[in-house]
Amino acid sequence: MAFFKSKPWTSMTIVLTMLLVGVNAYFVYKDDSKITRSYYIDEFQKAYKGTNSERVNKETIVAPAETYTLTADATSLSAVNVKRGQKVTSNDVLATYKTEEIDNELTKLEAERTAYENERNDLEDALSQIEDDYDDTDPKSSVNTDEINGTLSVTLKLELGQQTSPSTAVALLNRHIAETDRQIAIMDAQIEQIQARQGVVSPVDGVIAAVKEEAGTVTFEIYSTEKTMLAYLSEDEWQKVSEGQTVDFKVKHLKDSLSGSVLEKQMIAANDSSIWGNELAKTTALPQPTNYEVVLQQDDAMEDIPFSTTGKASIIVNEASDSYKVDKSWVHATKKKGKKIYIVGQDGKIELKDIHVNFKTAKSAIFTDSLNEGTPMLSDKQRNLSAYSFRTMPVEKIKWKHFKELDWKDYIKYIVF
Repeated sequence: MAFFKSKPWTSMTIVLTMLLVGVNAYFVYKDDSKITRSYYIDEFQKAYKGTNSERVNKETIVAPAETYTLTADATSLSAVNVKRGQKVTSNDVLATYKTEEIDNELTKLEAERTAYENERNDLEDALSQIEDDYDDTDPKSSVNTDEINGTLSVTLKLELGQQTSPSTAVALLNRHIAETDRQIAIMDAQIEQIQARQGVVSPVDGVIAAVKEEAGTVTFEIYSTEKTMLAYLSEDEWQKVSEGQTVDFKVKHLKDSLSGSVLEKQMIAANDSSIWGNELAKTTALPQPTNYEVVLQQDDAMEDIPFSTTGKASIIVNEASDSYKVDKSWVHATKKKGKKIYIVGQDGKIELKDIHVNFKTAKSAIFTDSLNEGTPMLSDKQRNLSAYSFRTMPVEKIKWKHFKELDWKDYIKYIVF
């Protein structure tokens, strides 16, 4: 009190200065202030160019690339030679036929083969007939089926009768001959297998998944050695995923990550009969109410990984090289549906930059517009354009040590000016 009485003018000057500073600070920092002022940038992201992607991350399960099912009449078998979980190779005998049944099976196959041979002879005779007519000096303009070998099937004779050109009929007969040759080759292969192995043989390398006997039939289910991975998507995720997209995998019991691609996606949602969907549902919640199966193919084989092993897959559904990333809540939407972001320019002033958003991820907006490397990008908070930022070109967030470097004069300067 004595100080104010002894130096009234000095005291009055101090009071007026404090009052001026306080009023100025109020009008500068109140929410609806229109005064261009310096901003303290407490949160920003720096623009760095790189490759950014949007991913669909899913739990996966290891499954066979192919499943094969073979059946045999139980009464014709003398023994079943394999059990569930057993490894087999191509041409391994899964079950042995009874001796008398082998003879019956061979008799049946040989009779079928003879029938196909007779059909082929008939076709060749018909072909020769048409070719002879076609080579005449006065060729017929249409095919007379009455003159063709009468043992041909009714269906084939009708097909030939519909042909007006002999050359077209020749092509038709050649197609039927090729089909008959294919059937004869199949018969030969089946006969050779029965004679050599005398039983049901495995068509591939794999693992026996099941051996079942129902209604007098033995069924063998074989999982191929080659493996794939399955994932289950929601309807929205299914719309984003496409065949051929790149996938990164992480599988239990494998130290290294795997890469691969989307091989196939199903058009029908999985149901309660989905073996692998039900197996995966034991360890993770599948999308509800619907889930769509996608087949993912890894580049490297998983030889020592058992079926039903779970893992994680990251499917790249969008990707942009030479792009920038910013928090998507920082993107400023305009009335004309344009997109902008607040940035700090080279001169230290706040600007509103037009951008084109290529796509959005869960947290970020990805854009490829021209921007200087390291440009500070600010949150979408109302700011006065052309105002200076607290630090002209901040290179890092303000820390407590920065406050120690400033004295009271610096703070007064920023408040007043």
